[in-house]
Amino acid sequence: MSTNIYLVRHAEVKYVPDDFVRPLSEKGKKDVKKVTYFFKDKLITKVISSPYIRTIDTIKDIALENNLEIEEIYDCRERKVSDQFIDDFDSFITKQWKDFDFHLEGGESLKQVQERAINVIFDILERYENESIIIGTHGTWLSVVLNYFDKKYDYDFWKTLKMPDIFMLEFDKKEIQRIKHFEI
Repeated sequence: MSTNIYLVRHAEVKYVPDDFVRPLSEKGKKDVKKVTYFFKDKLITKVISSPYIRTIDTIKDIALENNLEIEEIYDCRERKVSDQFIDDFDSFITKQWKDFDFHLEGGESLKQVQERAINVIFDILERYENESIIIGTHGTWLSVVLNYFDKKYDYDFWKTLKMPDIFMLEFDKKEIQRIKHFEI
């Protein structure tokens, strides 16, 4: 038996300043149907999500169809960039991927995000061995988890992520066996 953890990056969003309540765009709402359909033939035993509205809205139909509650885990949230608006986000994110310790005042480094994310993964492996779990989350969170297990998941990879996107981590006990990307 193995434990399968599906990392689901949220669908496309409509920009609003409050990151926590940023809703799905009309395209994002349509893409949720594709995500739900993808999981139709999978035996999902647990659904977990970041507490952000966009992640919950991306996976809530899967939970409903499987008669499961969504367990919200705060540490599945997106990284905090800063308390201030960033004019040159591209420069900022490039620095972060080159130096995992780099962060702006009031923000998190990728190392901090990776540490909290990996703690979540190993806690889930401890609690839900041999199950199939979905985690609704964010692009940076997902990327630093994959990077922990394989360094090929780097800045160039991060730039290619789609909204939504799905990856599966397959574990035997707590040992990673493979990472698989699914096109939806």
